[in-house]
Amino acid sequence: MAGFRPDEGETVSLAILLKRLLTDRDADLELGLFTNVAPGETITEATLTEPATGGYARITLTDASWTESPQSQFNYAQQTLTPSGANWTGIQGYFIATKAAGGVQRILAIEVDTNGPITVNDGNDYKITPQITAT
Repeated sequence: MAGFRPDEGETVSLAILLKRLLTDRDADLELGLFTNVAPGETITEATLTEPATGGYARITLTDASWTESPQSQFNYAQQTLTPSGANWTGIQGYFIATKAAGGVQRILAIEVDTNGPITVNDGNDYKITPQITAT
């Protein structure tokens, strides 16, 4: 991942690790697309802007499906998002967020697409290989 872990992701990671606080972390994670321009360290899940048309929906990333490389990089199999019925415009990149039925969803990592903003045309695929680096 050439992206970064925003403040929100760093905080929830430490709360889970140090305090075993799982309020904002149910089983599994979610993968989504965002249209915010130049997201910074202070971006939060609540301030993300996602596509609103074309059948857009986040993808569930199952906890047990992550693998770890020797460089403390956590990898997930390639995922494909495909608009249906409308184009997705202004896509800036992807994010990985917690699921939180009993708490607040949080961004764990975000990556800006170096080709963005892009349009994903109706019926075309946008492929992502989710990664989070421990550093």
